[in-house]
Amino acid sequence: MRTILAALAVLAVLAVAILAQADGKAQQGLSIGVDADARGNTATSLGTIDPCVSVRKGDTFEVDVFITDVTDLLAWEAYFSFDGSVVNVINRNVKLFQAANANSDVFDASESLPSSGGLYRLGAIDFGQPPSPDSGSGVLARLTLEAMGAGISPAILITLDANNDGKPDLGTQLKDPEEVPLGDANGDGFFDGIVLNAQIAVDRDCPPETIGTATPSASPATTSPTPSGLETAVVTPAGTATPSRTELASPSPRVTATAPVGGTSPTPDSTPSDGSGDSSWNSPAFVAAYVAAAALAVLAVGGLALMGTRRRRP
Repeated sequence: MRTILAALAVLAVLAVAILAQADGKAQQGLSIGVDADARGNTATSLGTIDPCVSVRKGDTFEVDVFITDVTDLLAWEAYFSFDGSVVNVINRNVKLFQAANANSDVFDASESLPSSGGLYRLGAIDFGQPPSPDSGSGVLARLTLEAMGAGISPAILITLDANNDGKPDLGTQLKDPEEVPLGDANGDGFFDGIVLNAQIAVDRDCPPETIGTATPSASPATTSPTPSGLETAVVTPAGTATPSRTELASPSPRVTATAPVGGTSPTPDSTPSDGSGDSSWNSPAFVAAYVAAAALAVLAVGGLALMGTRRRRP
């Protein structure tokens, strides 16, 4: 009987550990996005989030890639998508939010600049010893843009399926000191929580639906972080035609673009990226359920054995 109870205890611990791992990837209130006007933001605090800014050709200005309500962030990577005929990226600073801790040693893992191709990779990792992960809200990166031509450019953080196989190849990744992805609910390694995107208007006014501000909310289920009706551009890889725009009536957890075939525009992908969601046989929820069922089976067998032993006693 003691052996049976010990086995049950081990199975119970395993089930709890697996469920904790599944839940540990999500963080309440965690969001990322682009603030079209960096004014009012500091390394560790955010002002109002502007979904659009209007500038003139030849202007240089700053936009922020921000994060809210993160816990234990040590490394990150993101892909900033824009229209290279409208704006170019000419400078960046990633030593803001992550550099706030006294023990920080932030390494800039971003691509070289300037960037005019429409897709710019940026990221950083804190090599401080002992590790000093960051928690809270602030500016992950401040990008300096130059207005190149009249038009409206998207300013979005994109997830890209480069080979059209239904699985993301590039996108936002957030990791803690144990290299556990943060905000990754479906297990594909990429952030799939709330993303707030923006637009840049050059030599024209911002579209009417983008006028106003949006504030990231710690309770995304009750407060919409993006103005209703905001059109968010989905950008094609460099060398393709002007990106199309897909209207989002409500906040989108993630914009996924597929590489164009024969010059067609990318389309958002709302299906699970790699089949590793909760419906998969090897998902954490399924494994936890399997372990729990096994524990119940062992308990039933143990109970029957105990009853048989008692019946045989004189």
